[in-house]
Amino acid sequence: NYGQLLLDDASDPAQVADFAGNIVRESERVAVIVRNLLAFARQDKESFSEARIVDIVQKTLSLTNAVLRKDQIRVHCDTFSRLPSVKCRSQQIQQVLMNLLTNARDALNERYPGAHEDKIIRIVASVVERKGTRWLRLTVEDHGGGIPPDAGPRVFDPFFTTKPRDKGTGLGLSISYGIIKEHHGEMGFETTLGKGTTFNVDLPIDDEGTP
Repeated sequence: NYGQLLLDDASDPAQVADFAGNIVRESERVAVIVRNLLAFARQDKESFSEARIVDIVQKTLSLTNAVLRKDQIRVHCDTFSRLPSVKCRSQQIQQVLMNLLTNARDALNERYPGAHEDKIIRIVASVVERKGTRWLRLTVEDHGGGIPPDAGPRVFDPFFTTKPRDKGTGLGLSISYGIIKEHHGEMGFETTLGKGTTFNVDLPIDDEGTP
């Protein structure tokens, strides 16, 4: 539609710039939907290999730091380099972390449109033990508005989203949940309306992993 408007009348430079910007934004949104659909529908060919969570976090932040700084969001990162390694598809775990960071960013921007002292995302990596099994836990915490109680049971459902149409496809958490399950891991969250949300990703630790 915007392309047709440009064809009909391209005499006003400001209007052309506005229409062109809308075309780019909508094209990017559609591209994200298509990429998510493809990722949801097919298996990634990347093989499982030993990886350090600190490296995955650093690579993900290198892609997201500029956007987070632009939104005046600070990242507090506590990922110790001496944590055990895990066998995983590192690009897929990076995809999960990027989705969690994007959701945290959206929640913070919705609650705090401008700068605020609580506009912080906290990333923590640690080892937890349950029933004799060790897990590497990756935690992403924000101080956004929290998840409404009626939405909580559906957050991992495909195509379910509480975001506006132009900000969410409803596939990010569903894909992330599937990735973690494929890794024989677990993914869950804790949330308090008006206070924030914490997502936990637990990956099994290979006993032969190098600390």
